[in-house]
Amino acid sequence: MSQAPFVPIIPAGGAGTRLWPLSRRARPKFLLDLTGSGSSLLQQTVQRLVPLADRSPIVVTGAVHVSAVQEQVGIPRGRHGVQGARQGEAQDKAQSGDPTHSARILVEPSPRNSMPAIALAAALVEREEPDAVIGSFAADHLITDQQAFCEAVTAARRAAELGYLVTLGIQPTHAATGFGYIEQGGDAGPVGGTDGGAAALHATGARPVSRFVEKPDSETAEQFFTAGTFFWNAGMFVVRARVLLDELAAQIPGLAAGVREIAAVHGTADYDRVLAETWPRLTSIAIDHALAEPLAAAGKVAVVPATFGWDDVGDFAALARQLRENGPGSGAATGGASGSTSADGRVPVLGARAVGAADSDVRVLGSQAVAALSSTATVYGSTDRLIALVGVQGISIVDTEDALLVIADDDAQRLAGLVAQLSDRGRDDLR
Repeated sequence: MSQAPFVPIIPAGGAGTRLWPLSRRARPKFLLDLTGSGSSLLQQTVQRLVPLADRSPIVVTGAVHVSAVQEQVGIPRGRHGVQGARQGEAQDKAQSGDPTHSARILVEPSPRNSMPAIALAAALVEREEPDAVIGSFAADHLITDQQAFCEAVTAARRAAELGYLVTLGIQPTHAATGFGYIEQGGDAGPVGGTDGGAAALHATGARPVSRFVEKPDSETAEQFFTAGTFFWNAGMFVVRARVLLDELAAQIPGLAAGVREIAAVHGTADYDRVLAETWPRLTSIAIDHALAEPLAAAGKVAVVPATFGWDDVGDFAALARQLRENGPGSGAATGGASGSTSADGRVPVLGARAVGAADSDVRVLGSQAVAALSSTATVYGSTDRLIALVGVQGISIVDTEDALLVIADDDAQRLAGLVAQLSDRGRDDLR
């Protein structure tokens, strides 16, 4: 049996408040080059997926970010909510080595969490190719080892064709408290009218999932890490479009019916009206709560153990870690100066470099002048002022024209609370 066509979906939303003031509502982290690579996180995601796609990837983003997404991915504006390359072009573009015009844009009128965004794209795919497999991959994650990523997605596609909702589980490297977890185990039952038992599932390289767990405390995270049966939940899901929508119809009927109603009029003069009327009524919910958790309890979720390097770059502690592991000396992010641009002229390049005396470990992203003694820090900025550090350990400094942030890496997760206070202080302009 021939393999079902694969259509990647890239949800591109959120404000990235734990990376403020680099990330703002008008310029969230998926539009930024956070490691000095020369490409934004969105561009890296599209380029990563194009070689795997049988049809053009669909980027789902908010109306406020459409222009920036168009600019970065090289997509001309179209009508009726989907813009850019037509279905079937992604493979040709990948073979020619052309990373531009390799995706479509689907505009969501307002944020309603991940499930409506993914479901709407799935409904469009289902309408165009009912047997297609979709994969949802966030626009703002870092992934190393393209070959291992390709192998994991290929295994997930095979498992998805058996009728499972398949997730890629990241092999933990430490007892992290900032990620959700996936527990391997349980029984694999018949799914989607096929023999989805343990033998068929294991043959794909996937394993049954018993449950999803929210971000744990440190003691629980240590137990998960020691057990060896838990994976980090990276929020990557692969499933047949029709299976996703049928299962969603069983869990949240109005949501599944709503996105199918919108998709049914796509490309017609009624699309904008139906979208505007229906979208605000859709349940705002994450895919984990809407589908992954209830389907895992029913034995309908599988996990592919993934060995590629992954990080959701969720806060400054994670970003500092990335710059130390993959920055100066690794060939991943060196050189560059304030105001320079990548080869395509779209994304500012902020080259990473190490500064300070021999007793310091200070990494700088940008052209900021820094002097340091006995310090461990990460500095982001390109202002004219000198930043001097003496005897400070484990901090991140972000210096922009309108805000200066100094934060302890150990408290990086708390930054969202500070950003929330800006509105109370009458400084919505900084968010």
